[in-house]
Amino acid sequence: MLNSRVITAGLLAPTVVVGVYFLPVEQIAALLGIFLVIAAWEWSGLLGWQRPIARVAYGAFVALLAFVVWRWRAAEAWSSTLHLLALAWWSTALLFVVAAQRQRLGKYVSFASNGATGLMVLLPAWSAIIWLLTTDRTMLLSLFALIWIADSAAFYCGRRWGRRRLASNVSPGKSWEGVAAGLGFGAVCAVVISYATQRPVGAQIPFIALAMAAIIASVVGDLFESMLKRNIGAKDSGQVLPGHGGVMDRIDGLVAAAPVFSAGLYYWVNRL
Repeated sequence: MLNSRVITAGLLAPTVVVGVYFLPVEQIAALLGIFLVIAAWEWSGLLGWQRPIARVAYGAFVALLAFVVWRWRAAEAWSSTLHLLALAWWSTALLFVVAAQRQRLGKYVSFASNGATGLMVLLPAWSAIIWLLTTDRTMLLSLFALIWIADSAAFYCGRRWGRRRLASNVSPGKSWEGVAAGLGFGAVCAVVISYATQRPVGAQIPFIALAMAAIIASVVGDLFESMLKRNIGAKDSGQVLPGHGGVMDRIDGLVAAAPVFSAGLYYWVNRL
């Protein structure tokens, strides 16, 4: 499994980087849109939906809304508002995770896992990525790098040194040591990005702080998906990516981090 994980990441990461840098916006958006629709299909599975027609219809609905977001991508204020709504949603998602860890989610699980929450998870992330794609591709790749490095550091360091469980009733494999490693490696990555992109002196510390906030949000996104998987007794959201499971298993942190990162850039860092 570990070898498959490394091979898949080794193929996927360079493909994304090359695509973001060299493909026209429309083509890379179309490719990302395919992943979005697959993620929507998998999300419907996490809700326990069995009928293929219902899952296809949900994926088509998400695709339609994604097209609307793409069509309105020039409306920057509209996109930033959607990202602020996502911040409110992920704050609520954190409460769901805490309740699940304390085994008090109970009847409220239906509020946490439904088609509407899927829209709040997927569409703001799509909007954030599209905004970054059309305004600053370097920052889009920076976001990917931050989450990939933090996630990889958390995974490998957690496996090697993890002792204290982060949320044993939600995701037993995650540890506080892994989170600390993710934040540490993420901070180093953020410093490198800040200098490489020649951020103004007054914006360097805020950028690093924003990167840390995005990584913390990615942990919440990861835990939230784990909560849904445990609720239906599933190990992975799908089998599309060898060693990683489904698309949602690969982007569960990114979908939470993207709106945080883009909103922080738009409202704070880029104005310094």
